[in-house]
Order: sequence, then C-alpha cells, then structure tokens
Amino acid sequence: MEYQLRKLVTHYRKSLQIKPDNLAIYDKIAELYYEQGELEKALEVCQEALQIQPDLASVPKILNKILQTLGFEGEEITAIQNILQKKLDYESFHLLLSRSETVKTAADAKTWKDAIGLGYDFKEKKQWDEAITAYMKAIEIEPSLSLSYFTLNCIINYCFFPQPNQLERIITFYHQLIQGCLTSPYAYVVLGDMLTAQGKVSEAITAYKTAIYRTIYLSQKITTKYINSPKIDDVSFLIIGMGKAGTSSLYYYLCQHPQILPATDKELHFFNKKFDLGVDWYLAHFPPLPVEGGFLTGEATPWYLGSYEVEKRVFQLFPKIKLIAILRNPVTRAISQYNMHLRSMRENRSLEVAMTSELEILKGMADPTQVIEKYWQTEKGYLWVGLYFYFLEKWMAVFPREQFLILRSEDLYNQTDKTMKQVYNFLEITDYSLSEYPKVNSGSYSKNNDELRKKLSDFFQPHNQKLEDFLGMKFNWE
Repeated sequence: MEYQLRKLVTHYRKSLQIKPDNLAIYDKIAELYYEQGELEKALEVCQEALQIQPDLASVPKILNKILQTLGFEGEEITAIQNILQKKLDYESFHLLLSRSETVKTAADAKTWKDAIGLGYDFKEKKQWDEAITAYMKAIEIEPSLSLSYFTLNCIINYCFFPQPNQLERIITFYHQLIQGCLTSPYAYVVLGDMLTAQGKVSEAITAYKTAIYRTIYLSQKITTKYINSPKIDDVSFLIIGMGKAGTSSLYYYLCQHPQILPATDKELHFFNKKFDLGVDWYLAHFPPLPVEGGFLTGEATPWYLGSYEVEKRVFQLFPKIKLIAILRNPVTRAISQYNMHLRSMRENRSLEVAMTSELEILKGMADPTQVIEKYWQTEKGYLWVGLYFYFLEKWMAVFPREQFLILRSEDLYNQTDKTMKQVYNFLEITDYSLSEYPKVNSGSYSKNNDELRKKLSDFFQPHNQKLEDFLGMKFNWE
C-alpha cells in the first residue's frame, strides 16, 4: 500500500513540474495522504497550495477534514489555516493547544492536544522528565504528527540529558511505535539521536538513513530521474555562522529550492561537538545526491565559525565544500543572544551587567578571541562571538576565499530576493523566488539603553574596520 501511495504521489508531482500552479493536483495529493493516514504530509500539501492561493476553495475543504480528524474545531481551525498560510511555527502551534484543567499528568490525557499542552506546561517549568512522558503520550495517541517528535528531541538534545534507564525507556517506546504503525519520518531522527547517546552508532546510522528514505521518497523534489540515477554521498555547503544572524531563515529559504535536499536537522554540530562519531554517522543525516540533476545538500550550524579547530576538520573531510557566513551588526546580535538566553532562563543578569562584565575582560586584548578558560566561567560570549574578523581570518587561512560567501544579515531581511539570488549564484543553481519570506526563529524584545549601545559600538568599531579591510566589503554598522 505504501508503495502504491508513493507511486501515485510521484505521478501527480510529475504533473506539477509541468504546471506547478495546478491547484486541483494539490487537492488530489492531500486526499491520498489523508486516506492513508499520513496526516502530517496532507497538512504540508495543503500548506503548499495555500501559499499559491490563500483563498483556495478546494484544498481548505480537505484541510478542514484533516483538522477535524485531529480533534480541532471552530476558531482553532481558522487559526491553524492562518498559520499554514505563512509557516507552521511550532511555538505558535503550541499556543493553540489548550488542555482541560483536570489533566494533571500524562495518564490523564485522552487526546493528543491535552498531552502536548501538558508537555508544554512541564517544559516551561523545566520539569523535563514529566515533559518527556507527556510528549511520549501525545505520540502514542497520534503518531502521524511530527510536532511531538520535534519537541521531544529538542528537550533531550538541548535541555535535559536523560539517565541511561530513561534513554532505554524512550528507545524501547520508539521501537514499539515504529513496528506498530506508520509514523512521522522524524521519529527515526529522534531514535537515531537516542541511540547515539547510548553509543550505538551503527544502529543510529540505520535510523537516520531510514528517516532520509521515508522523507525523500515522498518529497515533491523527487522524480523518476532522481530515483534511477547513480548517487554519491557528499555535502555541498555549510552555513557556518553566525548565531542570531538569520541562519534559520536562510536555511529555510534554501530548503524550499527544488534543487536543495535538506538534512535531517538544520544544525548537526558534527564538527564542533560530535566529530569523534565519524564521517559515516555524519553522512547518514543527508540524502544521497544523484550524479545528475544538480541537487545539493547541506546543513547550518551557526557556531562552527567561532569553534576551535572546526575549519581544519571541515577541510580534512570536504576540501571543496562551499561555505556561507551571514554576519549581523555585532551589537544587535549580542543583544539578541542575551535576550534568547534570558527567555530560556540561561541568564539572570541585567543586560547592562552582562555586557559590561564581558566588555571589561575583552578590552585591550590584541586578539580577543584568545580568551582564557576563566572567561567562560563567568561570561556567555555575547560580544566575543561578534569578533568576526578573527574567526574568518582563521578559516581563510585554510580555505581559499572563493569558497566563501559572506552575507549581511540586514540584507537578507531588507533585500531578500536579491540576497537569495546571490546565494543561488554562489551555489550554482537556478534562481528561485518564494511567495513570501517569513522570519524563522526570531525573537522580540524592548528597546535598549542608547548609552550602552554606544559603548558597545565603540568597542566593536576597530574590529569591524579590520573585517571590512580584510574582506574588501562594507558593512556600514553603526
């Protein structure tokens, strides 16, 4: 049955290559996924159609059926349609979910919405074990949506590191789930991460490859030519920096291009944290590339630029790879990172105290990137990360200049089409425009102290000048 579904979807996708705005075909594909219980895929197809024509009559009809099947009603359906017309943002989606006040534990949850709402509450309170149990309950109730898998993986990888017995419980749960039903491909990514944490690297590789297989063969980008073409394992590009400068948006825009095949995750942290797992583990996160067709793949770990020895490791494995760095006004970037840490409760100092403390340590150092270990005992690196010249100088001592594309974050948001054309030209793929360019993973915060900004700008001015002289380009940061 799965093969027949894939065959029909491939047939309809080929029709879309001839006439990409044929909305009736999107409706047929969404119906196919819906009938087979692939609700997440059906939602994605509806989102594609809504981006072409937001007031489309036929696709919202199947969309309502999908959302009603998932337990949504009334104003919730309208709210989700509005999200789908833009981009399915996980935090926004969470906020739509309200649970009954009587639901206090995962055992009380009768619907996936109640379980996810409970998991979100536990996550906000940093009650990680309870949050994990709640998201596992949501997956058990509704295994076709990737929201629960995605959030569960974020908790385990970035917030909470389970004990061996907890890991084993999650892995056993995933094995039972995968054997029992069709699940989101992202379930295999989470399973791979759990197995990696256990040191079962070969099993993890199998899980990642399964995730890639299940994703790629239901993708609109796949054609018979792709399926039948000889393939190679390779990585075409890396977005190496910088954090809080727009890497999430850039990677999202890139992944919409018909020639870009995404990795299992945007950030893999292989070269700065997981290099000892080996290149086979790394390559398992990417789709194999056909020899023909001009397909590319890559990832975006924005902390590669400033991480120790990463440039040498990348060159060792991929000496011809294309490297993209997107740089933001270092003052604005530092404040953005501070506010991100504040929201996630990784920072409890005021902005002025945090910035002034770091400023006093960095001032007067010939090479401020060569900070001593004691620095990291008190500081978060808000300013240190903005010393772009010193990081790029190290990378360009290893890779030739022509393998780099340096972008201004401000241009990505103010001249998006023009900037993306630069990226496509650098990667040697065709131009491609999106109907809109949503900001991904952006935050908001109040206006900051002008006097502090001036102090930070004065600190960065000579370092920014070195950057401009070194690259031969103007950034015009105040």
